[in-house]
Amino acid sequence: MSHSWFNGTVVEASAQATRQNRILVACVVSSIDDDEMLTINTLFGHSDVLQVTKKHCVCLLLESGTDQAIIFTRLFPLDKTPTIYVIHSSGNAILTDDSLNPINLAEQIQERVDIATKAPIKHDVKPAAQEVHLDMHEAERLRKKLVKWRQDDQKHLAALRKDIDEDRKTYTMIHGPNRVLVKEKKKPATQSQKIARLQFRASNGLISRSEYPSDTLFATVREDAEKVFGMPAGKAEIFILFPQRKLLDGTVDNMTLKQLGLAPSATLFVRVWEKAQPPKEQPPKEQPPQQPQTKSASTYLSFYIALTVLALALLFWHIKAPPHAVV
Repeated sequence: MSHSWFNGTVVEASAQATRQNRILVACVVSSIDDDEMLTINTLFGHSDVLQVTKKHCVCLLLESGTDQAIIFTRLFPLDKTPTIYVIHSSGNAILTDDSLNPINLAEQIQERVDIATKAPIKHDVKPAAQEVHLDMHEAERLRKKLVKWRQDDQKHLAALRKDIDEDRKTYTMIHGPNRVLVKEKKKPATQSQKIARLQFRASNGLISRSEYPSDTLFATVREDAEKVFGMPAGKAEIFILFPQRKLLDGTVDNMTLKQLGLAPSATLFVRVWEKAQPPKEQPPKEQPPQQPQTKSASTYLSFYIALTVLALALLFWHIKAPPHAVV
């Protein structure tokens, strides 16, 4: 046996439940065409739930995002779908996730039915025309309230957009108009951007200026600097000090001035040696230890012969000399 839902607005369902002293059961789903609706139909098709809702409830089905669902969720919080609200003056119950089962739903409804049976709420019986008039008046009041909420949201968004525009203007005043988020189209390079103007400052105080095409190899610049400052080929030491000190050695000779960041202009420092660089001191060579000199036997023999000759000469002279007179 299928379940029948109330065909009307939230205000009309609430008015009918109040007038007939029934319990309002509102079910909110994300869509009436997905698996949530299949779960709800299975739940309300259970015999226990079907019996108690047919006698004591006004059941209202709401699809999330519709005007009626928005009006309802303004009064009752909605965290997820599907969710079932059991609404009565004796107390409300919210069923979701694990609590969505036929036994729990039937118990929640029966509990409020028992309370309503013991202490029925008295209502003044009004003519049907007056009831319709009150229902339409309440619906119009809720509609105006919903429109006002939407207008407030639009005003809040407009205020946010205004604050963002003011922040952008302040940022432009501080940082300048050059910092933009939109990518600008690249402009074609002018003639001045294709030329690299180089200034050479030598360590001896000389200054030279030259212009080269930006695609010139640095080897050409090195050769010209060596010629200008009278240095041997391949001996020029060229430095760049900005953005950091760097020696432009032979490893960059095959790079262009544009690749090295020397275009459109740059200042290069050249170390010039006025005199020939002193050769590096060589460590003294180790000499073999000298052997002590020893006198040969011939040296001693010559010396001995000389002494012998001298002794014989003295002896011969003594024999030939006249004797001294004795006093």
